[in-house]
Order: sequence, then C-alpha cells, then structure tokens
Amino acid sequence: MERRAAFVLLGMLYLAGTLDSVQAVNYSGPALIHEDQPWSIECSGLQPDDNIRWTRNGQNLEPELASGQLVVFSELHAGSSKLSAMKANEYHEGDYKCTSDSSDAFHLSLYFDVKIRVLTPKEAPLSLECDNRTASDKVAWHKENMPVLTAIAGKEELVKVDNETGTLEILKADDPIVFGNYSCKVGNSSTDYRIVPKPTVVLPESISVVEGEKLHLVCNGKHSPGIKVIWTFGNQNYSTSKGRVHVLRDPERGIMGALLMVENIEMNDRGNVYCRVSYNWSDTVEGHSAQAFTLLRVKDKLAALWPFLGICGEVVVLCAIILVYEKKRNKAELEESDTEQSPDTKPTPNKDSDVRQRK
Repeated sequence: MERRAAFVLLGMLYLAGTLDSVQAVNYSGPALIHEDQPWSIECSGLQPDDNIRWTRNGQNLEPELASGQLVVFSELHAGSSKLSAMKANEYHEGDYKCTSDSSDAFHLSLYFDVKIRVLTPKEAPLSLECDNRTASDKVAWHKENMPVLTAIAGKEELVKVDNETGTLEILKADDPIVFGNYSCKVGNSSTDYRIVPKPTVVLPESISVVEGEKLHLVCNGKHSPGIKVIWTFGNQNYSTSKGRVHVLRDPERGIMGALLMVENIEMNDRGNVYCRVSYNWSDTVEGHSAQAFTLLRVKDKLAALWPFLGICGEVVVLCAIILVYEKKRNKAELEESDTEQSPDTKPTPNKDSDVRQRK
C-alpha cells in the first residue's frame, strides 16, 4: 500500500512539473501588424528539453522557413526562440506556437490600407475618390498595376474617369472585369481600393461525424482576399482557434478562417453550425455580408456495431431452431425405426416344440 502511494505521489509530482513547464512558456510581440511591415514573435521560458517547432494554426512552417520568408533564431541557453519576417502578408495572420506542448498561442493580426468596396448591380455606378488631391494635381488611375483603360481594353464603357475631380466611376457591375484592385496616384501618395462582388456562403445541408472523431468543414462560396469569417459552433462564435475548435486557412483558396476543424466530437455537439462572412462587420448594408448553416449529426461510435450484433443474434436464433428441429426429427425417426423392427424381433410361440415333434 505504501509503495502504491509512493508511485501515485511521484506521478503527481511529474505531472505538476510538466504543467509548470507548459505554463512557463510566454509570448511577446506586436499583435497587430501593417501589411508589408516587418514583425517578430518571441517565445520565452523554454526548457532545455523542449522541442522548438514553430507552427501557425497547427500547421508547420517548413516551406516558408526553407524559402527564407520566415526566420527562426533560438537561444537555448536563454530559453527563448524568435520567429520573424521582413514583410507581412495576409498569409501570416493566425495563431502561432513555438512548441507543440505549449498550452497558449500568440495571435497575429494584420490590417491593410486597401479600401474594400462591395459592388452590386443596385449600387452601380460606384464612385472612387482619390485622397489627398488638390485641384491642380493630376490623377492617374490603375487597375492591377496597369492603366485602367488598358486593363479593361475593349470595355471602356464600363468605367469613366472625371479629370476635373479625379474620380473614377464604375458604371456597371454585371461584368467580372470590373472587380479587382484599383489605385490612384497623386504625386508620391496613392489610394488603394479593392472592388469585390457580393459574398456568398455555401455549406452542405447536413454533415455526419462519428462520436470521438474530427469535424472538418469548409465555408465555400464567392470570397475575395480580405474577407472576414466567423463560425458559430455550440452557441459560441469563433474567429480564431480556441481549445478543440480550430479556425484555419483554407489551403485551396487561401482564405483565412474558411476552414473549421473540431477535435473529439461529442454527442451534445449536435446542432446547427453557422458560417458568416463580411468584408467589414460594421457594414450593415444588405447584400454586403452572407451566412449559411449546416446541421451537424453525431453518430454513436458503436452504431456500426449494432447491425452486426443483430445479424449475429439472428444467426444464433436460427441455429437454435435448426438444432431443436433436428433433435426432434432424429427422435421421431428413432421411435419409428423401433416400431418397424418390433414384429420381427418378438419370439414365436411353440416354435421349439414343432421342431422337436418333426424329429
């Protein structure tokens, strides 16, 4: 008994030491970064035996480290590691960890100077103004880094540039060529716009997951870079990862937050899962945001076993019926055989006496 108590005590001490080492990891760095600016995240409080492996949203960074986009500098004697980048881009946004054992994560957010405008047929024509312009300034409008009329060559009727005010008007919204990145330049300053169509959301009507397994759900639809995604799971909203709920970048389309992964699905997780998208949550104009939901069905992990057990039960009952039937049939055949043989086996009276008389 004393030996068992000693083992329990040692186990508790080990777990406490492990917990202390996990909790000792701290992160520092700017939480909000401007596009194209350098950034760095420092992880401190590491133990000598910690395996330093930086991840973003649970995914390894090996391709970006190999290409030099990201750099890791670790000082093992100081118990720290630093991840840095020279220029921030939209793919850098997410939750960072320096070790897989780290209980906490550092969330890096990015903001952009580009002004996103949602263009629908009802809102055409849409006017884009050039900031910091005076009456004498000459304005040059570009689309995708080309003069705007060159970029839409052959469809010049879709836009109009007012040389007096420097305003660009997008006259129609029924041609995909009008969507994209616009910029106006006045001297050394510029104003950037991103014209996007109305966002849409597509989710399956329902999705089934076996209890204890992982939910994998993609918020599909028409989304442009800069879209913001919020998931509602279990009556809670998630825009970043927390606990067993992971909000990740969709690798196929590159949309941050469009992938939802939930580990260890439970029976009480059954219900509607919502995906909401918008380019600006403060924009309440109808048609500038979208949402959809899917019904999450959770299957009992033993559900696949019940049909098999039912079949086994049917086989057992059938075998029992066959055995009982065979037993009764054999018994009946045995009795019938005894009945047929009985006249031949009975002794004949006076048979011996008749034989003696003949002699």
